[in-house]
Amino acid sequence: MVQLIDRAIDKAGPVFIAVALLLIDMSALAYYLVVFPYSHDWSEASFFGKLSIIFIFIFTVYMVYCIHFHYYMAIKTHPGTMAEIYAKESDHLSGATISEHEVQVHEVLLDMEEYSDCPKTCHLPKPERAHHCSVCNQCIMRFDHHCPWIHNCVGHFNHRYFVLFMTYLVISAAYFVAFGWRPFVVSLDLLTSEWPYYFPRPLMAFSMILAICMGLAIGALCLWHYYLIFTAQTTVEFYNNYYDKKQCKRQGEVFINMYDFGFRENARRFFNVCEQFPWYTILYPIPIPPRGNGRVFEKCEEFYLLPKSRQREQIEMQREVQELEDDKDI
Repeated sequence: MVQLIDRAIDKAGPVFIAVALLLIDMSALAYYLVVFPYSHDWSEASFFGKLSIIFIFIFTVYMVYCIHFHYYMAIKTHPGTMAEIYAKESDHLSGATISEHEVQVHEVLLDMEEYSDCPKTCHLPKPERAHHCSVCNQCIMRFDHHCPWIHNCVGHFNHRYFVLFMTYLVISAAYFVAFGWRPFVVSLDLLTSEWPYYFPRPLMAFSMILAICMGLAIGALCLWHYYLIFTAQTTVEFYNNYYDKKQCKRQGEVFINMYDFGFRENARRFFNVCEQFPWYTILYPIPIPPRGNGRVFEKCEEFYLLPKSRQREQIEMQREVQELEDDKDI
């Protein structure tokens, strides 16, 4: 039964994307054909008023573009799998010289020491923070969840785009509600008020209700993901860490999240606004890769202050959780 549901989710992915684009673009049309002309009268505006209208128009176009850009990147960017990484490494090794080949094989073997044994599902060494997706039937790097609305997993290489897509969408929904409630009220008055717009009244009313619902639902999801970002967790890791915290509490020990560098540094690492990319690039709708290769992650100082036995125990616990999930998906 679970496999049938997973297959149905996978097959319905393009339909979810089409519906999402239809609803987003319908709301954008409602704004430009109704809300914008209702709220900003160009003919009666002063010089500075016209400058303000131009600025608002550019700002809203930027927001709409950012929504579509990050949504497209979340869909098209592969979250990262070991099969993909090993294929690239194999192609690279085949074209290398003998000395380069020996060096790179050595590096691959060193990397593999960080992995657990080959799992039963993907038959490839699984790196830390990777988990198996039953819908995609692949082990995804830094796996968060499978999202049918992007017909893709949210993982290491596209998690940033997914979060920024939600961020711009929630801000835009709030902006639409703030400026669109008056034309929304007018659209409900079918008997007395005139409607001098090409956009139909029922669709304007529906767009407002949609903006409120999307803003609340996606806003809650967006806040949840920012909480995970600030605490250096994924959705899967949150539930695993919750269990580990209870186990540590029973044993009189303090749980340490080995990937937690503090909320500010966690955010910088997630959005990769560190050494290579300055902070303001987070506002640019351009492709920016995540920090690291997705196979091995830096550990915080508090983790290395733990006794060696506790460090090994925590890493082994992570591997056991991965193996349990593999057994569950078979």
